[in-house]
Amino acid sequence: MENTNLNTTSTPEDSSEDLKKIVLQYLKYWPWFIVCLVISVSIAFIFLRYSTNIYQTNAQIKILKDQSGLDLSGLSGGSPLIDMSKVNLENERSVLKSRRIASKVVDNLDLTSSYYKSGSFKSSEIWKNEKPFKVEWIVNDSIYDTSTPQYTVIFETLNKFEIKNPETSYSDTYTVGEPMNVEGYPLVLNFNPDYNGDITKLEGINFSFSFRSVSQAVSSLTNQISIEPLGDRSEILNISIKGQNKTKNEDILNSLIDQFNSDGIDDNRLVAKRTEEFVIERLEYLVSELDTVESGLASYKSENDLVQIENNATALFGKSTEAELRVFELSNQLALTQDFKEELTEQDEYDLLPARIGITNDNINSFTETYNQKILERDRLLISSTTENPSVKELDKLILQLRKNILNTINNYIKSLEFSLQEVQRREREFDSNINKLPEQEKEIRNIKRQQAVKEKLYLFLLQKREEAALSFAITAPIIKVVDYAYTQPAPVSPKSQIILLSSLVIGLVIPFGVLYILFLFDTKIKTKDQIRAFLPNLPIVAEVPQHKEEDNKVILPNDRSSIAESFRIMRTNLNFMSVKKGKDTSSKSEVVYVTSTTKGEGKTFVAINLASSLVAAKKKTLLIGCDLRNPQIHNYLNLKKDQSGVTNFLYDNSVSIEDLIIKNSIENLDLDVILSGDIPPNPAELLMSSRFEELINEAKQRYDYVIIDTAPTILVTDTILISNHADITLYITRSGYTDTRLLPHIRDIHNQNKLANMGIVINGLDETGINAYNYGYGYGYGENQQKKKSWKFW
Repeated sequence: MENTNLNTTSTPEDSSEDLKKIVLQYLKYWPWFIVCLVISVSIAFIFLRYSTNIYQTNAQIKILKDQSGLDLSGLSGGSPLIDMSKVNLENERSVLKSRRIASKVVDNLDLTSSYYKSGSFKSSEIWKNEKPFKVEWIVNDSIYDTSTPQYTVIFETLNKFEIKNPETSYSDTYTVGEPMNVEGYPLVLNFNPDYNGDITKLEGINFSFSFRSVSQAVSSLTNQISIEPLGDRSEILNISIKGQNKTKNEDILNSLIDQFNSDGIDDNRLVAKRTEEFVIERLEYLVSELDTVESGLASYKSENDLVQIENNATALFGKSTEAELRVFELSNQLALTQDFKEELTEQDEYDLLPARIGITNDNINSFTETYNQKILERDRLLISSTTENPSVKELDKLILQLRKNILNTINNYIKSLEFSLQEVQRREREFDSNINKLPEQEKEIRNIKRQQAVKEKLYLFLLQKREEAALSFAITAPIIKVVDYAYTQPAPVSPKSQIILLSSLVIGLVIPFGVLYILFLFDTKIKTKDQIRAFLPNLPIVAEVPQHKEEDNKVILPNDRSSIAESFRIMRTNLNFMSVKKGKDTSSKSEVVYVTSTTKGEGKTFVAINLASSLVAAKKKTLLIGCDLRNPQIHNYLNLKKDQSGVTNFLYDNSVSIEDLIIKNSIENLDLDVILSGDIPPNPAELLMSSRFEELINEAKQRYDYVIIDTAPTILVTDTILISNHADITLYITRSGYTDTRLLPHIRDIHNQNKLANMGIVINGLDETGINAYNYGYGYGYGENQQKKKSWKFW
């Protein structure tokens, strides 16, 4: 039993061939790709030519560690003036982008006014010495919190200029330096003395300017500025801004750095000033105590007429002095701590505390510094918000907790000092018991001198602290180190020419590809013989006929060497292989060939006429019969009259003979006999089923080698099926780009049900220049068209 199953296994060669076909299918339309590429790239060039360049300016600063306090602990000296603590970059970023700092930059650089120089197709922003004039706005209620339109300035003479508003068609002429009111906005226009151009050559050049409120300028500036750390562990911040004018960008960043640095210095001065005030208060109290001690010593010596104490008492008092010095130190720490506690409890809730006044407790100093930082941070927030702000409330809770922590730490430190003082005093009493044997006067003087030494040491210590606090207030040490001042990248960041050009190339390719893909996706027409082989694997493809051009002859003559003529010669040859009578001893050697199709317009009449012409050229006696009784077309191809007698006349009139129907030499120089279909009958199906049609076929077979019959389409009427038993070969015509693939199952059903005898497929209308071209099947360099093929049609 014959195996009729199809082998559907895909090989690598098949996949490669399919890919090649897909690529060539698109390359057929390469001119469209070229046109789209040219248009897309041209639009990109025009956009780049007339779009405004945006440049990015960067600056880097390093945040120096906190310098807000003086670490001056200990009576015998202090540690370094600057305390190094951890930098909170997130806080510094917030301060840098704050509206308070931005507002200072706006005021410093007058960013409320913008100036532009107009070109042929675009305007460019000008800055400082690039602008020939300055506009002084007289701020009133009309422009206090709004922005003005962009006004155009055209200099008519050196001192006369015209101001226009294109949006409102406003226009008026003014004089330089003259106060004016432009649509309710009072202003004065004066020349810029720093202008770097020729002030006398302004005629004919268009400039424009506009104004925006400080609030709008501040909002715009804070949105433009970007601040990011250079790394996760870096203390360097990168500040960037994007804008049209490079110099303006650099001036804005440099001014922002200066304002931020000045703001930090001011904060440090506030803490130093508070520390100095506290030290001065202590000095005033200590001066009075020291004066009392010195006066007491002088009075005692005067009253008792005493001389200098002998050196032999020095050794006796040595150990006692050491203990006394320790008592003095502890007493001083206790006094400073108690004073600091008193200051903390009596001051207002959100006042700054004196920092590092000599208390040697690190916890107290650390809490104090943190407390001051939070107070300063709260003051900054209150500039632009109220006490109801969630951030302010959160800071209030933190400050309250810090105050409690400071008080608890102070109380614990005071207890520790009191305990240590009691221990040292106990040791001092032990030494004093050994001094009881000294003369009473000597002991009294010694006591007075001890008090004097303590007071003097504390006095000198506080004098040092006062000077250091004053020095800290006077020092304008920066809080930042400028790593790189503002610098601008030479290439603009927008528009990105390389990306835009590359995108234009991609778009120029994607658009035609996408359009073609959609067209191919929804195109259900037959294009290649592979599609027919896939649907109709058991039907042979007899021939592939290239597309017939309108200017060519509709009938192929014997001396024609075109590709169409070659295709019909191949069809003629393939008919021999399809002959069912080959090798059989039959009474008739004539072949009856039906030419049909699924629907009209697929070229069955064209194929029938030219097949007959090809057979005649091969010296075969051939008769062409038109049996499409409903829509006859043969007479149009052969320029014959439609009303001549034909098949219908023979079928319904018994007196008509075949001789009456045959048209001899229907084509000049071609011995082709033709029988037209005749008049269009009302009942063509019934006529074709009559015995007269069989008689017609039999008589034609006796006279001719080939009888070519042009029949009706199969999907529209049943005429062809009714007379199919008279056919030896059936040529079923499909047309490339016309026959729908959804009609192929209809052809398959006809074949499977044996409704038409000995079927073969003819593909008509193949394109000669594309991937689906006729030369795909027959293009081996033969034929007249191959020699005339243009070199640019290489696809």
